[in-house]
Amino acid sequence: MIDKDLKNSFFIIDGSSFLYRAYYSIPELRFEQKIPVNAVYGFCRMIKKLIDKYEPKYMLLVWDSYGSNARKELYPKYKETRQAPPSDLFQQKDIIMEFADSIGLQQLFQHGIEADDLMHTVAQKFKFDGDTFSVLVTSDKDMAQSLSDKTVILDPFKDKIVTINSFEEDYGFNISKLSFYYALVGDSSDNIPGVKGIGPKTAKEIVIKFNSLDDVYSGIEEVKSERIKNLLISGKENAYLSQELFILRQYQIECNEKDCTFSLDRWSNAQEFFRKYNFKSLLKTIDKDELTNIGSQNSIKNDIRLKDKYNFKAILNTQDLKEVCDKIEQYKAFALDTESTGFQVLSSEMVGLSISVEVGSSYYIPFGHKTEQTQLEKEYVLNTLKPYLEDPNIKKYLHNAKFDILMFYVSGINLRGVVFDTMIAAHLLSHLLASENPRIGLKKLSDYFFNEPMLSFDDVVKKNKLKDFSYVDIELATEYAAADAHQTLKLYNLFSPEIVKAGMEDIFYNLEIPLIDILVDIEKSGIILDKNVIQDINQRVTQEIDKLYKDIILQLDESYSSINLNSPKQLEELLFIHLKLPAIKKTAQRTSYSTDHEVLKELSKIHHIPKMIMRYRELFKLKSTYLESLLDYVNPFTNKIHTTFSQTSVTTGRLSSSEPNLQNIPVDGFLIRSAFKSQEDNLFLSADYSQIELRVLAYISQDKVLLDAFEKDKDIHAITAAGLFDQDQETISSEQRQIGKRINFGILYGLTAHGLSKELNITHSLANDYIKKFMSQYVQLNQWMESVIEDAKSKGYVETLFKRRRYVPGINEKNKNIFELSKRIAINTVVQGTAAEIVKLGMINLDKAIKKNNFNAKMILQIHDELILEVNKSDIEKVSKLVKDVLESVVDWNVNLSISTKTGKNWQEITK
Repeated sequence: MIDKDLKNSFFIIDGSSFLYRAYYSIPELRFEQKIPVNAVYGFCRMIKKLIDKYEPKYMLLVWDSYGSNARKELYPKYKETRQAPPSDLFQQKDIIMEFADSIGLQQLFQHGIEADDLMHTVAQKFKFDGDTFSVLVTSDKDMAQSLSDKTVILDPFKDKIVTINSFEEDYGFNISKLSFYYALVGDSSDNIPGVKGIGPKTAKEIVIKFNSLDDVYSGIEEVKSERIKNLLISGKENAYLSQELFILRQYQIECNEKDCTFSLDRWSNAQEFFRKYNFKSLLKTIDKDELTNIGSQNSIKNDIRLKDKYNFKAILNTQDLKEVCDKIEQYKAFALDTESTGFQVLSSEMVGLSISVEVGSSYYIPFGHKTEQTQLEKEYVLNTLKPYLEDPNIKKYLHNAKFDILMFYVSGINLRGVVFDTMIAAHLLSHLLASENPRIGLKKLSDYFFNEPMLSFDDVVKKNKLKDFSYVDIELATEYAAADAHQTLKLYNLFSPEIVKAGMEDIFYNLEIPLIDILVDIEKSGIILDKNVIQDINQRVTQEIDKLYKDIILQLDESYSSINLNSPKQLEELLFIHLKLPAIKKTAQRTSYSTDHEVLKELSKIHHIPKMIMRYRELFKLKSTYLESLLDYVNPFTNKIHTTFSQTSVTTGRLSSSEPNLQNIPVDGFLIRSAFKSQEDNLFLSADYSQIELRVLAYISQDKVLLDAFEKDKDIHAITAAGLFDQDQETISSEQRQIGKRINFGILYGLTAHGLSKELNITHSLANDYIKKFMSQYVQLNQWMESVIEDAKSKGYVETLFKRRRYVPGINEKNKNIFELSKRIAINTVVQGTAAEIVKLGMINLDKAIKKNNFNAKMILQIHDELILEVNKSDIEKVSKLVKDVLESVVDWNVNLSISTKTGKNWQEITK
């Protein structure tokens, strides 16, 4: 068989094999000086070579699963001898998956199933007539079991095609005997033992003489060599085990021929990906005619546009709008999406909305487009739909519901009945996306799950050089917007049963979905920022920066009179050449010596200039990150800052804040928090969970020492210190207590002797002694941590108490660095994730209690373990008591939760 015989065939690609080969074939290459992309670049080149040479009609990229699998359960030592992959290889897989998505290359992954088995299953499932072959693109010899008259192997690294005939010629026996052969010889790469003492030559002789392994042992006396006979007898158990390990399995998979169809012109769709990662040589592989703005309707990247596949309709008259209302009345449920003039909701205008009640059709109702086309009036549309939008008994499914709820709020509608958010569901169901940090935008999910690329915002707005969505032609807007609602409905149908299957109904329906409305209220409320205070602080910081810079310059040669202290290159020269200070470590690229904070901190012990530079950098960051940017976030209509909270940005389930990030406002930093003020008749009320993660740890581990400490309100840090220093608790000094505190909290983040020695500036040996003493002091805690790791190794993931799941890909890795990081992730996820869920549940319960009592109070911020409310002075005492009562009774545990409260006129006054 020659190359041209395989054209227009089905190419099933071993993703891991390609990934490893790409990594080792391309030297170190990084994106933006930090993200490794050498394997990504090599992978793209290999796919391009495959496409050019074979012009595949179908393509499928198959990935290995992490965690346990059938062979590992059968033989725990399976693949145990494999060397762990380099850490910078492991993190490139997600980027490669992004590339595959960009060219519409279908990907297959199933938890607990190895790629070999998936490839074998696919090859057996799809049998083609005529000249179309199934081509297994791999260098894995196990895959020879799949060979048939319509299935071949392409080893791209040896540029060799293996057919069933060529295999049998090379091996000298029938393909059906391959598992028999490997039962005897074993496979060192997978740690399959085989029969000790029997090599390939002897194994081949036995396989030719006998029909099967059973045949060998039933006719063992026919083996003439006494040595071989004894080896076979003593190795019988391993022989059968090895055969079982080697044989490929077939599984039920969700993959069809249509999903895997590949069009050669899709390669041009990767141009944005290549630009993003600066792969200039790969950009040159795209035909010049294809290197266009994808804004024109004729060059959108879909092979089959969704508008041609489904019925997308623009609603432009009252009769059509009535049709939509009738559909809603009939189904009592629909997917919903809004289009607007911008992404800052409280300063944007709604342009239109889309509704889909059944898969196959979707409506777009435009009312704010600045085009000459006829459209309904916004007021008429919203008034007509308002009864349905505000009816809690009519179910709504949205993607990123918080945005749309706020958009309706701006338009005077209280959207109710939101029962499903497909973005939150995708975040919880990350295992379906074969990634710890999956891309959960609607467009990405549509492409990933349905192989249905959608128009992007850039396609319809930016690349047509339009100001915003209101200037988009209604026909193109309908194609874009109707697809949003339609694909959201399809995702709802997909994710809804998966939530149940994963046992996540409680966390999804009773925690995350109710939290949406609370976050909406927080974002609507906003917080006052006193511009005068910020400007005054900015002026003082600027003066100190200038003074500090001059003080540093005065101590240097004239040649450094204009040095840029924020330039790593100039600092490197100053510190290591001019001042002759010792270079401590190299940068990640290993092209120069590092001048990061850690290095400056070490150098400060031997010279005063690095300490001054640290202070300069600290002030400069304060100025650029906070003082100069905060004013830009003040909403011109409300004169407040309205941060955006995300439920899907942190893998542990913590909420994150952005635009601006108010969770990172410095506590000290020239008292920046004093600029955040309550309204005249109100006060801020802080409610802070005391040591919530340690209390969670106590409950989950049921450690006797921890339980006793929290039950009797003892000082847990002093208790730990007493164990470390073999002293009575009463004699512990503040310095010793601080060490105990660092170790207590260090446990939550995967404490290691190396990390502790650096943090406390002690020897590695002493740090190791501290950890050993800690583990002997907290016996049940240590046992619990070990059980979490073992459970993660078995399942491939960990769960919080509320059943949030996080996969830990490196938990079974042999590479020590990857394994240790994975252990830290596993422990931290369970503890921090559970703590985050308690806070969320507290927010939900508190919101209900405030509304029930009709108090003049509202939540305005959440900073991990702390809630901040703005309360009318007349209600402050009652609300303070209510807050404490509600938040301390969120869970019924044998560990008490403790809330400390504080009031003040500004944020600084309530800061601990």
